[in-house]
Amino acid sequence: MILPGLISPSCVYACTRFRIRRTKLLAREDYHRIMQMSIPGIVAHLGRQEDYKEIMDLAADFSGARLIEETVNRNLVNSFQRAMAIIPEELHALAEEYLTRWDIVNVMAILRSIVFDIPGRRIHSLLVPAGRLNRSLLEHLLSLKTCDEALEALKYWRLYPVLEKYYQICGERGAFARIENELYMNYYAALLGLVASGCPGCRELFAYLRFEIDITNMKNLLRLHCGEVACDIVTIDQTMIPGGRIPIDLFRQLYGSMTEEEFRHTFLQTEIAPLLARAVRELGQEPGFSREDAAELVWQRWHQHLRPTHEIEMAITRIRLRELETLSRRYPFSVLPMLAYLERKRYETANLRAIARGKSFGLPPGRIWQYIVL
Repeated sequence: MILPGLISPSCVYACTRFRIRRTKLLAREDYHRIMQMSIPGIVAHLGRQEDYKEIMDLAADFSGARLIEETVNRNLVNSFQRAMAIIPEELHALAEEYLTRWDIVNVMAILRSIVFDIPGRRIHSLLVPAGRLNRSLLEHLLSLKTCDEALEALKYWRLYPVLEKYYQICGERGAFARIENELYMNYYAALLGLVASGCPGCRELFAYLRFEIDITNMKNLLRLHCGEVACDIVTIDQTMIPGGRIPIDLFRQLYGSMTEEEFRHTFLQTEIAPLLARAVRELGQEPGFSREDAAELVWQRWHQHLRPTHEIEMAITRIRLRELETLSRRYPFSVLPMLAYLERKRYETANLRAIARGKSFGLPPGRIWQYIVL
């Protein structure tokens, strides 16, 4: 029995292992080298890496860019499963709840494939069975032909009530956005509820979750504003996820802003403004870029109903990951070192997939680099 306030040896051991694994992920210089390689060269390079031994098992069935994609995805799944195997018992429930987001990603991908008649083999390589829905269930879902069949197979899933609520409109225009949004609202509500219960490791995760919710809400607000049909405040309230640091009322005010002055005044009250300013500075475009400049940038795109550029979204993602890593160093014996490692591993997979796809389409290294998250 571990007394309150003391850290178990298993927790110290697991967190130390995750920090070591984090150091073994690809560094910036590794990506620079890989970017100069051909696809066969990348395959040979990964084959020499201990962390990507899956490539030997898959080489008989795949080749070229497809082999790289299948390898890194299989490696990601194996990494997640190994992580859950070493996480200490007192942090297991929290880690499992956090990884439920992958269940949402997988289910939505499968439902879309069913409705839009996308071959299951194209979706299979994208699935990451890291949550509560295991590989066999996901593969069974891929074999189904209708939403009704998929929902019946998912009736024991914790988030099934959300799907049941919308099953009659599955496939209708805009339905998937509503389903996905409510799934994530339930996901964050459950995580925040677990934090409020005082479970081991929860307190340390709270600050990061609120930060993540703010970013998600801002992205959703921009998506709604860029939509073909204007929405009302009720829709905003139904879309915004509670629990972040930025009050929902500020998002309402932003959406209702009619003038640049009103928009800038409201935007500068959010914690998105300094985040965006930092992201733009790190892009190397304007070292002196300020919060006020950030508000002006967003307004220029906002009143034209345009979303932020891809480069800015990627820069904000980098800052989000660094925030998670900063917190993991501040709380070294919590669930955060595991989550920091897994999030970085997730983006290593995305980076290698982007390189493989980019090279298969003949894109120059500079263009591919815009999609790399470090």
